[in-house]
Amino acid sequence: MRKLPLTCLTLALCVTPVLAQTGARYRYDNFDTKGGVRVEPAPDSIQASPPEVAEPATKRAAAVSELAMTVSRSLDGFTTGDAKVDSFIVESSRRNRLDPVLIYAQMHQESSFKKRAVSNKGARGLMQLIPPTAARFGVSDIFDPRQNIEGGARYMRFLLDMFRGDVRLALAAYNAGEGAVLKYGRRVPPYRETQEYVRRITKRYQLMRDPQTARAARKVTPAEVAAVRAEQPLPLTVYERSVFAARLPDGRLRLVSQ
Repeated sequence: MRKLPLTCLTLALCVTPVLAQTGARYRYDNFDTKGGVRVEPAPDSIQASPPEVAEPATKRAAAVSELAMTVSRSLDGFTTGDAKVDSFIVESSRRNRLDPVLIYAQMHQESSFKKRAVSNKGARGLMQLIPPTAARFGVSDIFDPRQNIEGGARYMRFLLDMFRGDVRLALAAYNAGEGAVLKYGRRVPPYRETQEYVRRITKRYQLMRDPQTARAARKVTPAEVAAVRAEQPLPLTVYERSVFAARLPDGRLRLVSQ
């Protein structure tokens, strides 16, 4: 199976320069504590943008042009199993200049498309938002599918802007908090769960973007549909060996992990 290089994944979502940080005080979700999640102000030492942020206008223009040709405006034949949720993913992705295929890949790992999913760390809903992050991005009803997806999409847009379009760092920050990524010098933190999260989402995205995936998708019988819908996310403490696309009886595709 042909896999897209990770650089394509980065370019596909590099839509705007990093947000100007000088004089601003962002707030970072920080998971690196004994008690779990803590939201704290960023230290003064990371307020100013590093010198390398400035890029030639031609380089930025090339990234935007690449985006226009690469980012999908649909789920490209994939479905969550709920037409409304599918439409919310596409709407929020367009509004926040994201690829809906990436949001779908994240949602499959985060909740397996379960609207009422709750993690042992208190993350909730389709995009597994913690309450402080939900409030930070304007979500008043964390279990409302439209609001939850919009909150997750806004957070990803914020993270992509912060980390200059680096999808791996944005995914790491979505899982561990942007404070953790900054703490380790704008690198994926050395946390097993975060590294596995980044690997899984990258794999899902590449799989969904591969034109061979749809051709190789195994057909799911009507009797198997219930089992597919009942799928639960594999804990990040376990190495996921396989994820594939299954073709539902209606012809659409759905990610399934084993």
